[in-house]
Amino acid sequence: MVAWGLRCFTGFPLNSSEAMATNIPENIPESAIHGENSGLSNSTIVDLKKLTTHPENYDFFTFRPNLEKLILSGAAGTEHISILWYTVPDGRVGRHYHSMTESVYAIDGTQTDTQGVYPTGSVYFNPPGSGHEITESTGFFILAYASPPDFAHTDLIEPYTPVQINTADPNFEAMYPFKDVQSGVRVYDVPLDPTGGMTAQFIQSVSLGHYRYTGNYLLVLKGSCNIDGTIFNKDMLVVATTIETQSYNVSAAAGHACLVLGLSF
Repeated sequence: MVAWGLRCFTGFPLNSSEAMATNIPENIPESAIHGENSGLSNSTIVDLKKLTTHPENYDFFTFRPNLEKLILSGAAGTEHISILWYTVPDGRVGRHYHSMTESVYAIDGTQTDTQGVYPTGSVYFNPPGSGHEITESTGFFILAYASPPDFAHTDLIEPYTPVQINTADPNFEAMYPFKDVQSGVRVYDVPLDPTGGMTAQFIQSVSLGHYRYTGNYLLVLKGSCNIDGTIFNKDMLVVATTIETQSYNVSAAAGHACLVLGLSF
């Protein structure tokens, strides 16, 4: 376990030269210390800007030629959340089948497959029964599998259309039907196949009141967010250390708006 100030977090997939990647302030008030029920007690915190700048400080392993993977929760052969790193400008992955939903978020770079091109800030979801070959890809990506890829049964791939959302689009938040769920909080539930083993939700908040989210990760997309008493800015990722969901209290930091992407198995 790694301790930082008054906070303790477990399960960091980092090597010894990178103890923890967070923006937690040093002088945290006593009232902000999270209790045993906080999702942060069982979460990994990753500063994605630090990760993309110094990937050598993290325990990546070779997943495919010129493609490294960092497991954040779960295991390589089961449903899991990880970071992909294409180490060459034209990284590739051979054709494979997805029996369950796959999610990919482009942290920094571009991923290309037969269905389209996904630039920095894009998130896409491939439904169960889908499959693809990755070509001309570079950079870093958050990957979530409800079931790992199957390279042996590509004959099972069916026609499909991915759900793609470009969060970098300046009109993104106006393009989708966010709904009010409580004062100062609006959410958009991504329309995913209910048989795919995955749900996703965008959460907008301008409220200091907590919105309870239960899931496997929260990614701060805009603004400044209070998650279980800790302030996280853009490009901070909170990931449950196991594939069991955790409950998080999400609100806007004082004087700020907050936009996060939540994903759950």
